[in-house]
Amino acid sequence: MTTTSPLIARIPDCPLDIIGDVHGEYDALEKLLVQLGYDREGATDDGRRLVFLGDLVDRGPDSPAVVDKVMALVREDKAYCLMGNHELNILLNKPLPGNGWFIQPNPVEKAGEFHSAPVAPGRVDDYRRFFASLPLVLEHGSLRLVHACWHGPSVARLRSDVGQHAPVTALYEQYEAEVARQRNSAELAHMVEQERNFYAVSLQDPDWVAELLPAHAEAEVIGQMSNPIRVLSSGAVHAADQPFFAMGQWRMIYRTRWWDSYDDDVPVIIGHFWRRFDDAAERISGVFGRDVFEGISSHAWMGRRKNVYCVDYSVGQRHAERRREPGHDRYHGKLAALRYPEWEVHHDDGTVIAVD
Repeated sequence: MTTTSPLIARIPDCPLDIIGDVHGEYDALEKLLVQLGYDREGATDDGRRLVFLGDLVDRGPDSPAVVDKVMALVREDKAYCLMGNHELNILLNKPLPGNGWFIQPNPVEKAGEFHSAPVAPGRVDDYRRFFASLPLVLEHGSLRLVHACWHGPSVARLRSDVGQHAPVTALYEQYEAEVARQRNSAELAHMVEQERNFYAVSLQDPDWVAELLPAHAEAEVIGQMSNPIRVLSSGAVHAADQPFFAMGQWRMIYRTRWWDSYDDDVPVIIGHFWRRFDDAAERISGVFGRDVFEGISSHAWMGRRKNVYCVDYSVGQRHAERRREPGHDRYHGKLAALRYPEWEVHHDDGTVIAVD
């Protein structure tokens, strides 16, 4: 790989197989690689390269096996890999539901909730080094690849700042300090405190008839949109017009369909957003407010230019499917790869769909 910066990298203009979020589903990954024509060592005889769009880990039964596989492929120059928000959370030592396989103690994950193989103690530092080496953006001769969002101002800011060659965690904390200064401006901080004092109990009450709290919404938008690393790895947001309850509290912001304002010629390939295989596929895990795919067919390009494609088909919900129906092996959530330049989507169940 020819690296133009620690967090923005350019890859050769060659045929690619771009794999969406894996979420610790090692068996699905092995099956998909075979279907794509790779041998057990990840080699192929037609010059293709694999690209992983991040979120290799969390939720699924064997995150360590997925990391070991992808790490070996990257180090042998058979694959490229981006950083997703879950790899970032591990680097930031954030205990979140699903990452108890790595971060212990994890007070927010219920015992046995995810049935995940734990990281071997001797591999912790190796995994951290690997995650820290991953770029946030890959630029290709004909494509842009990012985990969640191509946001021009965030890419430009990152491009100007990575010259410092600081670790991603240090740059993240630099941005967070700037976020804190904006949120602590006298007027906004006062308004947030007023809302918190009045609604403190209600914000964690799922039965509350929720009201939109404008200062909370503004503070949340600043928290996301003023940190370029957050934007690229977990998406753009805007203030909600109706609050929704998720992960134990009322949320005041929605994910933005950023692709509706993307107007560049270069196609962008993303993961992250948990789209469905078809209209009949049930989505049983994850609540993110409004469905960003409303009105978009399951395998359609997105945006005003029809040149943004999400290749995350919700394999991350399989842990919930197994918990609900033990022993079954027909999943609504699937692992997928977008084959370039053929513009075909290959799913781990053998389905192949042309999307050009």
